[in-house]
Amino acid sequence: MTQCTTTNPNTTTKPSATRWAVMAAYAAALTASTTTVLAYASVTPSVREDFGVTEATVGNLTLLSPLFLVLLGPLSGRFLDRRFDATLAVGAAMIAVGPLLRVVDPSSYRWALAGQILLAAGTPFVANAITKYPARYFSAQERPTVIALLSASFYAGVLLAAVTGQPLYDRGGIDLLVEVHGALGAATGAALLIMVVVVRVPAVVMDPEPAFVRGHLRRTRELWLLGGVMFVLFGLFNAFITWIETVQDHLGNAGFGGPLVIALTLGGITGAITIPGLAARRDARRTALIVISVVQVFGFLAFAATGNSGILLVLAVVVGFFMMAAMPVVFEWSEIHAGIANAASATAFLSIAGNLGGVVFVLAPQLFLDTPRGMLVLLAAMSIPGALAALRLPRTPTAHRIAD
Repeated sequence: MTQCTTTNPNTTTKPSATRWAVMAAYAAALTASTTTVLAYASVTPSVREDFGVTEATVGNLTLLSPLFLVLLGPLSGRFLDRRFDATLAVGAAMIAVGPLLRVVDPSSYRWALAGQILLAAGTPFVANAITKYPARYFSAQERPTVIALLSASFYAGVLLAAVTGQPLYDRGGIDLLVEVHGALGAATGAALLIMVVVVRVPAVVMDPEPAFVRGHLRRTRELWLLGGVMFVLFGLFNAFITWIETVQDHLGNAGFGGPLVIALTLGGITGAITIPGLAARRDARRTALIVISVVQVFGFLAFAATGNSGILLVLAVVVGFFMMAAMPVVFEWSEIHAGIANAASATAFLSIAGNLGGVVFVLAPQLFLDTPRGMLVLLAAMSIPGALAALRLPRTPTAHRIAD
């Protein structure tokens, strides 16, 4: 295996204004798919009674999404790199139909499971295009901004699910909850499908070179270091939204976990939009990832040190601002490293790393459920490898061509 820098310039076509409409449809689909996947998460105790199952069984519906992102990650990346439009269209159809299946019988766990499986299985074929789409339709100067906006749309889905789930359920029970999510998923999935199949915007940037061997791509040190950063920071995000309510309950702040998740996500969306562009313009991506990783270490130690609600809200905004900016920075770095022809495969690899991190960071703190401050200190300690991985990255992204 040999490595050398890609020097052949990309060929371009005249940009089409319609590509921004397609980007909007894609961003909306990312938001909706995240919201619909988390449909039951914020009202688990209530829907448990509607379904007639345990809370753990309801929780398994949410776990299907990271499971499929891991299992179907390599396949979705390969197909998106080889047959982009057709693969994205299939994913769009799946995330449109999945939430509708739940509408057949909102109180049936079997229909909920069927819809969730279809939705979760379609998610990798949409989510893993988050760098491939900007690489095909936007210039190198525009890509950091576009990737940042698309990443923010994912976090917006988390926020939308958190703030609308309980109000919808309180107003109309499980029927209204499922119907609204069904309409949201169907509308955004159908819009993306129409854009991909009917509008068919021509690619602005084309890579004329054949894709290098993807198995070799996954052996590059740079991609593994990026995967290490994703493993830690996405894991921290999952751990925070999973356990912060439990932590606050033990510390005497019952019910305060929800506001902290909202504060973290609002700060995160802001950071995801602003930091990646600044880092790209100044060629300071490595510095940004180091700062982001270090902030997490000290941020979770600070969470452990205080129980003041005002300070906690400020901490959540600051930690979220940096934490959620990591994903678009890492994704944009991976597209430079892997090249346009392999952008989706690199994204899939990083998505797998992030979701595996989510599992590890959610499971490990269970040993400290009765010592909430100890749990937060553990999360701070577990975030140190992310900072070390960021430190070992090269000063600037390297574009590699890997041949046999």
